[in-house]
Amino acid sequence: MDWNFRSNLTRRNFVKGAAAAVALPKMFFLSFPSRPSVAYAAGDADLVIAQQGTPAQLLQAAMAPLGGMGRFVKQGQRVVIKANIAWARTPEQAATNNPELLYALIKMCYQAGAKRVAVWDHTCDNYQFCFSRSGLKKATQDAGGDIFSGHGRNVYQKMEIPKGKKIKEAEFIKDVLETDVYINFPLPKQHFATELTLALKNTMGIIWDMELLHKIDLHQCIADINTIRKPDLVVVDAIRILTTNGPKGPGKTEDIGEVMACTDMVAADAHCATYFKHPKTGKPFRPAEIRFIKNAYDMGLGEMNLSKVKIKKVKAA
Repeated sequence: MDWNFRSNLTRRNFVKGAAAAVALPKMFFLSFPSRPSVAYAAGDADLVIAQQGTPAQLLQAAMAPLGGMGRFVKQGQRVVIKANIAWARTPEQAATNNPELLYALIKMCYQAGAKRVAVWDHTCDNYQFCFSRSGLKKATQDAGGDIFSGHGRNVYQKMEIPKGKKIKEAEFIKDVLETDVYINFPLPKQHFATELTLALKNTMGIIWDMELLHKIDLHQCIADINTIRKPDLVVVDAIRILTTNGPKGPGKTEDIGEVMACTDMVAADAHCATYFKHPKTGKPFRPAEIRFIKNAYDMGLGEMNLSKVKIKKVKAA
């Protein structure tokens, strides 16, 4: 299956590929593609953008300049991946993560020595439909991981938010709070309430009362909740993004064909904002135009000025 979206994807090929992704034959993913190994220092880049390749190739290429997954996951550690599985959509519709990329991410964590990898989201649609239709349940299980839904209140723990400006406490998924390694795995999408949904907003899926954030000050609350447990790693699934009618779709999609890896959610979101055009000006969004990015930057959660971020672009294949 060829997932080089930017160069040679057609709608017909995508439909065929998406169907295969839902099926996810186990033998297809037994190992990462064989490529020459390149040694990188962990400080070679702050944010890495991989282009042109299969999901597994893109992930491998994005992680290498950061020092590889071994920099983040050690032998015997527990890993939680906060995926984007909120909607009962197919992979083609770009409302949920790419199944092949999730599979590759889980396998990479195990190859680095992880004892257990758990995938979590607090879905908006029925979680069983979300997990099955997206193909992400099968991807997780075929990779040896466990997938969980935050639909039951018993999996949450109430936490004070000392740095919160608008929200002072919330119930967070306990597994996220307690895990050794936390990976934020967003999918860039247009959003009716916040213009965009990116890594910072993806954190809403570890909260019990998401509706409350909408009632207070959604942009500031997004920044506030991200002060509790920052991810150790952000892996952005920008293989295919949703550019209209988000976050659920169906809407227009764009084949970006990229996977990004970094440790700074604000920087990741600042870059991802440029994938989208402002509805009034028609120009790519500036990071400061997305209020939750600006709020998070003002709270010291990361770097919004991309000129201050060491960005490295690599070809995966």
